Amino acid sequence: MKSGELREKFLKFFEERGHKVIPSASLMPENDPSVLFTTAGMQQFKRYYLFPDEAISARITTCQKCLRTGDIDEVGDESHLTFFEMLGNFSFGYPDKGESYFKEEAISYAWEFLTEILKIDKSRIYATYFSGDKNVPEDIISKEILQTIDGLKKIKPQGFKDNFWSLGTEGSPGGPTVEFYVDGIEVWNLVFNHFVFKNGEYLESDQKGVDTGMGLE
Repeated sequence: MKSGELREKFLKFFEERGHKVIPSASLMPENDPSVLFTTAGMQQFKRYYLFPDEAISARITTCQKCLRTGDIDEVGDESHLTFFEMLGNFSFGYPDKGESYFKEEAISYAWEFLTEILKIDKSRIYATYFSGDKNVPEDIISKEILQTIDGLKKIKPQGFKDNFWSLGTEGSPGGPTVEFYVDGIEVWNLVFNHFVFKNGEYLESDQKGVDTGMGLE
């Protein structure tokens, strides 16, 4: 499968499931002094997780051009890149915003795309979830959802470093993640933003959102 076909399949899959396809944002982020370059698909949508009524749709999908320098010393091996494209699907304002969704739908979509659209053998896939750390409780809901998936034989708990995403800046969203691995390589990261970082703590937020990223390469 060529990269163009893979990109098209991903965007079409989520468009058919009610997502609005949004073009890639510029590599030079607008109105965001926190970074030099666009580093993730969710970057242009950061504000929507805190103010979901501003979102043009409760469901969005993109293929975002990204540039990262944090692991530049490792670029050139089999799994690290500086410039890449990130496939992503996003949901904002759950449960109040109509058509929004959360953990169950996001995990189900990911499994369906990997196994039914890309036809990856289920035996090659395993998943991880957040085991609880830094005064944030275990993500039991994601664990229970993963346990219901037919054909997913291996589910691993992992701590804050591997399965919790956060900008770590005051007032920013964050949350536990579910990650899917194929042949031991992480291919898809599902972030469930239902915390806000305030005064050094992660506090439960009234607004919940989904932020996923899968490297096209």
